[in-house]
Amino acid sequence: MENLLDSRDQTLEKVQNALLLLQAFEKSSEILETLYPELSAEKLDALYFIKKRYSYRETAFRLKRNHTIITQWSKNDPKFKKALDEIKMERHKSIRIHEMLRQAGYEEKTSTSENVEEIKDSST
Repeated sequence: MENLLDSRDQTLEKVQNALLLLQAFEKSSEILETLYPELSAEKLDALYFIKKRYSYRETAFRLKRNHTIITQWSKNDPKFKKALDEIKMERHKSIRIHEMLRQAGYEEKTSTSENVEEIKDSST
Protein backbone atom coordinates (compact mmCIF):
# COMPACT_ATOMS: atom_id res chain seq x y z
CA MET A 1 0.00 0.00 0.00
CA GLU A 2 2.85 2.37 0.86
CA ASN A 3 4.41 1.64 -2.53
CA LEU A 4 1.14 2.65 -4.22
CA LEU A 5 1.10 5.96 -2.31
CA ASP A 6 4.71 6.68 -3.27
CA SER A 7 3.84 5.96 -6.89
CA ARG A 8 0.83 8.30 -6.74
CA ASP A 9 2.92 11.05 -5.12
CA GLN A 10 5.53 10.73 -7.87
CA THR A 11 2.85 10.79 -10.56
CA LEU A 12 1.19 13.82 -8.97
CA GLU A 13 4.54 15.60 -8.79
CA LYS A 14 5.21 14.84 -12.49
CA VAL A 15 1.78 16.14 -13.45
CA GLN A 16 2.24 19.32 -11.40
CA ASN A 17 5.65 19.97 -12.95
CA ALA A 18 4.27 19.39 -16.43
CA LEU A 19 1.38 21.78 -15.79
CA LEU A 20 3.80 24.46 -14.59
CA LEU A 21 5.80 24.04 -17.80
CA LEU A 22 2.64 24.33 -19.88
CA GLN A 23 1.63 27.50 -18.06
CA ALA A 24 5.07 28.96 -18.70
CA PHE A 25 4.72 28.03 -22.36
CA GLU A 26 1.40 29.87 -22.59
CA LYS A 27 2.76 32.94 -20.84
CA SER A 28 5.73 33.04 -23.18
CA SER A 29 3.39 33.75 -26.10
CA GLU A 30 2.44 36.98 -24.34
CA ILE A 31 6.02 38.21 -24.26
CA LEU A 32 7.09 37.65 -27.87
CA GLU A 33 7.35 41.38 -28.39
CA THR A 34 9.76 41.84 -25.51
CA LEU A 35 11.83 38.83 -26.58
CA TYR A 36 12.14 39.96 -30.19
CA PRO A 37 11.79 43.76 -30.27
CA GLU A 38 13.70 43.96 -33.55
CA LEU A 39 10.98 42.06 -35.45
CA SER A 40 8.07 43.76 -37.16
CA ALA A 41 4.55 43.45 -35.81
CA GLU A 42 3.66 41.24 -38.78
CA LYS A 43 6.51 38.83 -38.02
CA LEU A 44 5.56 38.77 -34.34
CA ASP A 45 2.00 37.93 -35.37
CA ALA A 46 3.34 35.10 -37.52
CA LEU A 47 5.35 33.76 -34.59
CA TYR A 48 2.28 33.96 -32.38
CA PHE A 49 0.18 31.91 -34.81
CA ILE A 50 2.94 29.37 -35.29
CA LYS A 51 3.29 29.09 -31.54
CA LYS A 52 -0.45 28.41 -31.35
CA ARG A 53 0.15 25.46 -33.72
CA TYR A 54 -1.07 27.00 -36.94
CA SER A 55 0.71 25.73 -40.05
CA TYR A 56 2.84 28.10 -42.11
CA ARG A 57 0.09 28.15 -44.75
CA GLU A 58 -2.63 28.95 -42.16
CA THR A 59 -0.40 31.61 -40.62
CA ALA A 60 0.23 33.27 -43.99
CA PHE A 61 -3.50 33.17 -44.73
CA ARG A 62 -4.23 34.96 -41.44
CA LEU A 63 -1.60 37.57 -42.32
CA LYS A 64 -3.13 37.93 -45.80
CA ARG A 65 0.21 37.04 -47.34
CA ASN A 66 1.48 34.49 -49.86
CA HIS A 67 1.76 30.99 -48.41
CA THR A 68 5.57 31.02 -48.85
CA ILE A 69 6.17 34.12 -46.71
CA ILE A 70 7.22 32.25 -43.54
CA THR A 71 9.84 30.28 -45.45
CA GLN A 72 11.08 33.46 -47.16
CA TRP A 73 11.39 35.27 -43.84
CA SER A 74 13.23 32.37 -42.26
CA LYS A 75 15.71 32.32 -45.16
CA ASN A 76 16.23 36.09 -45.37
CA ASP A 77 15.94 37.25 -41.76
CA PRO A 78 18.34 35.56 -39.30
CA LYS A 79 16.55 37.10 -36.30
CA PHE A 80 13.20 35.74 -37.46
CA LYS A 81 14.77 32.33 -38.14
CA LYS A 82 16.26 32.27 -34.63
CA ALA A 83 12.89 33.16 -33.08
CA LEU A 84 11.12 30.58 -35.24
CA ASP A 85 13.61 27.87 -34.23
CA GLU A 86 13.10 28.72 -30.56
CA ILE A 87 9.33 28.50 -30.95
CA LYS A 88 9.62 25.16 -32.73
CA MET A 89 11.72 23.83 -29.84
CA GLU A 90 9.11 25.08 -27.35
CA ARG A 91 6.37 23.37 -29.36
CA HIS A 92 8.29 20.10 -29.31
CA LYS A 93 8.76 20.41 -25.54
CA SER A 94 5.05 21.05 -25.16
CA ILE A 95 4.23 17.96 -27.21
CA ARG A 96 6.56 15.87 -25.05
CA ILE A 97 4.99 17.28 -21.88
CA HIS A 98 1.48 16.45 -23.12
CA GLU A 99 2.66 12.94 -23.94
CA MET A 100 4.17 12.60 -20.44
CA LEU A 101 0.87 13.73 -18.91
CA ARG A 102 -1.05 11.26 -21.05
CA GLN A 103 1.35 8.49 -20.06
CA ALA A 104 1.17 9.47 -16.38
CA GLY A 105 -2.62 9.28 -16.54
CA TYR A 106 -2.45 5.91 -18.27
CA GLU A 107 0.09 4.57 -15.78
CA GLU A 108 -2.06 5.86 -12.91
CA LYS A 109 -5.11 4.01 -14.25
CA THR A 110 -3.08 0.88 -14.94
CA SER A 111 -1.36 0.77 -11.57
CA THR A 112 -4.62 1.47 -9.75
CA SER A 113 -6.51 -1.25 -11.60
CA GLU A 114 -3.68 -3.75 -11.00
CA ASN A 115 -3.68 -2.93 -7.29
CA VAL A 116 -7.44 -3.31 -7.10
CA GLU A 117 -7.09 -6.76 -8.67
CA GLU A 118 -4.35 -7.64 -6.17
CA ILE A 119 -6.57 -6.54 -3.27
CA LYS A 120 -9.48 -8.59 -4.61
CA ASP A 121 -7.24 -11.65 -5.00
CA SER A 122 -5.84 -11.36 -1.49
CA SER A 123 -9.28 -11.01 0.07
CA THR A 124 -10.59 -14.28 -1.38
